[in-house]
Amino acid sequence: ISTIKPIQALVYAIAGGADSPLELRQLLPDGASPHHYALKPSDSRALEQASLIFRIDSGLEVFLDKALAGLPTTTNIVTLTLAPGIEALPLRSPHQHDEDSHDAASEDKHASEPEASSQDLHIWLNPRNAIAMSHTITQALSQLDPAHTATYQTNAKQLIQSIEATDAHIRQQLQPLRDQAYLSFHDAWQHFDHHYGLTFAGAVTLDPARQPGAKHVQAIRQIIQQKQAVCLFQEPQFPPALIQTLVEGSSIKVGELDPLGMAIPLDQKTYIHLLTNAADTFVQCLASRN
Repeated sequence: ISTIKPIQALVYAIAGGADSPLELRQLLPDGASPHHYALKPSDSRALEQASLIFRIDSGLEVFLDKALAGLPTTTNIVTLTLAPGIEALPLRSPHQHDEDSHDAASEDKHASEPEASSQDLHIWLNPRNAIAMSHTITQALSQLDPAHTATYQTNAKQLIQSIEATDAHIRQQLQPLRDQAYLSFHDAWQHFDHHYGLTFAGAVTLDPARQPGAKHVQAIRQIIQQKQAVCLFQEPQFPPALIQTLVEGSSIKVGELDPLGMAIPLDQKTYIHLLTNAADTFVQCLASRN
């Protein structure tokens, strides 16, 4: 079992996709957010029957903690933030470039507490982290199914080569846009923008499950009014009403980024498409300044 689609994409490619000797399941359905998912009885049954479970971290999939604690000791639970080679980043203020950021951050400080982590857990959006996770996934699959170790290693090698080539292409693609700042609905893209050197201007909310405070909203409005950002990205998992209110009367462009890649069909190239779709969206929005 993989908790979210970006993990499932890596596992699917390494395990051999539709031809895999293993039964592969994605726990969260496309369209669900790990920030506030509630397990269904069928999910609990699947977890009880699983031999191997991949998750990002207990700070992201908080809903899993109780269920995992009750599983047999024979269940192998792999926490991918612990994979060797993972580049960790701390949570950041949602609008670091604004003079009032300290007040707004203090107002919304509690928002980070449900994750019980000081780290930004959207680690899959850095391709180097995806490579680190791929090595750990390959090792776990090989331990579970030693007879197909060579196949998993071959598939992982091909996946990593594809990630490296895609990474190099995206770096060239985004390099001219590094000075064009963007806003996001919530700060899911730090691992991506840090890796490629993009400029982050702020996030509408620290916690997608909570409404942002009035001071915080005003600070984001100020960034938009002063044209300190070229575009604002909404997410398909969350209602766009607040975004529309924020941008009303301004010339800022609105785009859509999905950190989970929920609309991407599952195949051997799903993770690659997640990266390339994100890069293309950044280019479309950042390169067309009003």
